[in-house]
Amino acid sequence: MIIDLDTLFPQRKSLTDIVSYASDAFAAVDSKVFASLPADVQCGDVVEASGALYTSGNVAYVVVSDFVKAGSNKPVNVLRAPNVGSYVALKSDNLNAANHEAAISALQAQGFATREFFTS
Repeated sequence: MIIDLDTLFPQRKSLTDIVSYASDAFAAVDSKVFASLPADVQCGDVVEASGALYTSGNVAYVVVSDFVKAGSNKPVNVLRAPNVGSYVALKSDNLNAANHEAAISALQAQGFATREFFTS
């Protein structure tokens, strides 16, 4: 039997895998408490206001927390939209959403700049 080390030690993304540039990295991150987080989330996931992976809608949050287990009243670090924080450029190919193209469109509508940029 061969052991897959990626299964034992999953490679998780970090802020630098998601953000290529932020005019103020401190002001770009905000903490959002989800009343009921339906599934585990990790850095790079794009979620809706409910905390579920993004499928559609005007609001999309980019998770920058390392890993957060599902449950009630879970705080999750997310990127603050540029219209209320700092300018942020995202590496769009490193984002994870149920509907990737719609998520990118929603993020662009919120003021995020997106570029294809492979690092992981």
